[in-house]
Parts: sequence; structure tokens; C-alpha cells
Amino acid sequence: MRARDIRTAFLIVPPTGKFIREERCQTPIEGMHTIALRPPMDLLYIAAALERQGVKCTLIDYPGEQWDWEVLSEDLARLRPDMLVLSTTTPSLDRDLRAAQMAKGVRPDTIVVVKGAHFWRDQPTFLKKYPMVDVIMSGEYEETIHELITQPDWQKVNGIAFKQGGHIYTTPRRAFLEDLDRIPYPARHLANNGLYIRPDTGELQTTLITNRGCPEKCVFCLAPRVAGRENRVRSVSNIIGELEDCVNQHGIRNFLFRSDTFTLDPEWVIELCLGIERSGLRIKWSCNSRVDTLNGEMLRSMREAGCWLVSFGVESGSQEILDLMKKNITKEQVRAAVNLCKLEGILTSVYFVIGSPWESEATFQETVEFAKQIEPDFVEFFYAYPFEGTEMYVIAANEGLLERGTYPSAAYSKPAMPTKYLTLERLGEMRSEALRSYYLRWGVIRRTIRRARSPRVLMNYARFGLAQMSDLLG
Repeated sequence: MRARDIRTAFLIVPPTGKFIREERCQTPIEGMHTIALRPPMDLLYIAAALERQGVKCTLIDYPGEQWDWEVLSEDLARLRPDMLVLSTTTPSLDRDLRAAQMAKGVRPDTIVVVKGAHFWRDQPTFLKKYPMVDVIMSGEYEETIHELITQPDWQKVNGIAFKQGGHIYTTPRRAFLEDLDRIPYPARHLANNGLYIRPDTGELQTTLITNRGCPEKCVFCLAPRVAGRENRVRSVSNIIGELEDCVNQHGIRNFLFRSDTFTLDPEWVIELCLGIERSGLRIKWSCNSRVDTLNGEMLRSMREAGCWLVSFGVESGSQEILDLMKKNITKEQVRAAVNLCKLEGILTSVYFVIGSPWESEATFQETVEFAKQIEPDFVEFFYAYPFEGTEMYVIAANEGLLERGTYPSAAYSKPAMPTKYLTLERLGEMRSEALRSYYLRWGVIRRTIRRARSPRVLMNYARFGLAQMSDLLG
């Protein structure tokens, strides 16, 4: 099948469990009660680019729908698509590719395209190992998929590896897109938007990508690899246009502003907040931030524009670990940022990472105590995951903590590797210990109850608390 023959495309999140499939963020939802399921923005953007070329698209989030492999099999037999586009994560990769095998079993000439942060290198080896895959897309994919449809000679399409005539070809890496406004708005009309809700209120919520890229050098993060080190921002008018589309066409008024670091450019943040206020949309939104990028003026603008929560990747309560991670922040900056949010009336969610190669019993306890000292509104403890392409992967392999070329299936809620000082068994106990130690305090429970401003929110907090308790004590 040639590119110009592609008339139908089936874009799927395979039924391999609920994950955040956002390139640098590949978090499994299971066991993560502070992490809400998000729409598959990668597929929604790809579908928008395909629809511009007249391709009829069907998009299904099978884990979100809680549909299994049998339903996927029926859908493949019904649709018999010209192209299957598959969203993958590193921890679920082998299981994800079962969908590719099923598609080929139904229609051998279906072009199977896979995307994910995993494919930053050595694509030929992957294509040899998985013969059911025809095309790999790496890097930013919106223009890549457009060219796959419009360019007959795929050797002229940057950012892919593909099989053709018994040969494997790899094209040059695609440059990062400088003008993000060129990307069409995601095809939300193809999604079941009712699957994605704000956890505390139960209202519809969607993800809106505001900027890409991060100049920092954290050893565990894929952001520089998949989005570059330059902070590339969308124009305020472009973002407002997408917000208006979400409100007016889909009835969505709650947003997660997704970025590698939202607050890198304070002037742009303030300009965006003023634009949201002028629009009269009356939305609510959350975002992420580094602790060293905040100031009172920016936070006030954010709150007045509808920001209700800021998430911080603090990672550790040990300054030694922070330095080894190359996080380039201090514990004093963490305290100041959390306190500033409290002063401005914005809730905080803080993420810690357990199980970096240098983690010890002492640094773990230091992290738990630090969480209690800074008292964020929400806290989550993740296990470190050694993504290939990060410095942490190299360190872990050199230390013998994992075998080079392997990719643990356990991630985030379960330890992926031991540390220099802790076994997998001991690490496996630590997340529950940390969560119990933080949440099972009367001050936290009382503060949570006071924060609930309606019976509905109180019920959702109670549901969250019961689920958390069941996991922690079960």
C-alpha cells in the first residue's frame, strides 16, 4: 500500500492498562490515586493532521473505555483500516504490540505505525524484532504523520524508520517544530471526552498543551530528548482559540495545562493569564512548575485566570539526592515555592521519586519527613524508572542495577530496579509507608475536609481516601 492509498486510519490506546502516554510522562494510573486519566493527546493531534488530508479516522481509548482485547478484535474486523496508529509506553511496549499483530492477522496490508519515546534510537533493531510493525515515528509527530500521507517516497520523510521491499530505512531526525501554532487543534470530536474528569469535582477535564521543551538536565527526565531544551510556547491567541473550542463545542471548562515546565517564561505566563481573563471563558486549570521559577505577581495572575493547583516535581527531601539527580534546586527553594502558593491561595501537589540509584534508608526517611514539613495539599511518591535515553539509565546499567538493553515492566507504583543500598523487596514496601506516614495524620484529614466546598467534592475526597486506605492497608 502506498501513502496516497491511505483513506482510513484507526488510532488506538491498546487494552494494556491505563497509562499517561505523554512521551516523557509514562505513568501507570493503577495505584496512583492523585493521577487522573488523561485523553490521548498524541493520537488526537495525529488524527487532526490525518483529517486535514481527508483520511477518515476512528479513535478509541480501550483502557479508558474498559474494553478488552476481544472488543479490539471485533473492531479491527469491522473497520479493516488502511492504517493502524498505536500509542505505546516503554513499560507496556511488548503488550501494546499485540494490537499490531492482531491488525496484521485481520488485514496483512494494514500499515502499522507506532509512536512513543522509546524509539529515540536503534529503530532498525526494533523493526527486525517486531515484523508486524511497518513504521516507527520518533520525536514530534504532527508533521511526520502529515508527510507519511502526502509524500510517496518515505525516504524523504524525516523522523521515521520503515520497512519497504524487504529493506529497513532510517531517515534523519526531524527538527523540533519552532512554530507550535502550525499544529491543528487536537481532534477532540473523535474522543469520548466523558472518560476524562477532574478527580475532585467529577467535571469534564481535558489536557491542553501550552509549551514544549525544558533547558534543565535532570538525570531521569526524557524531556530534552523528546522535546528539546528550548522552551517553545504557543501564542496566547492560539491557546485561547483552543480553549474557546473546548468550552463552546465540547462543554469542557476544566483543563490541565501540559508542558515540560509551564512557568519558565513569566512574561508569557502573565500575558496568557490576562488573555484568559479578557476572554470571559471562566475556566479552571492546573499546571506544573519548577520551584525556582515562581514569583508572587505570576501566581496572582494565574489564580485570577482560574488556576487552582500547581504541581511540583520536588523528587527528594535529600539535598544530596537532588544534587546527584542534577535537579538544580534547593530544599529552601521548595519551601519558598509551596509557601508562596499557600499565600496566593493556590493548592499544591508535590511529586517525590523513590528508588534512584543512590537511595538509602536514610535518604528515604529524609524525604518522608520533608514532605511533612512543607505540607503540600497533595503528595505522591513514585518509583524511579530508568528510561533509555536518560543519564539515569546509563548510571543504573553501569552500577549493575539493571541489564543494559532491558526495560522493566514495573513502573512508578512498583519499583523497577534496586538501588545501590536497597533491595527490590525493601523498595516495594516504601511507597505505602511514605503515603501512610503522610496522609494518615489528623491535620491532613481535617485540612482535606475543610477544603471541600460542596457535598460532591467531599464525596469525591472520601472516595479517594477510601481507595487510598484500601491500597495502603490491604
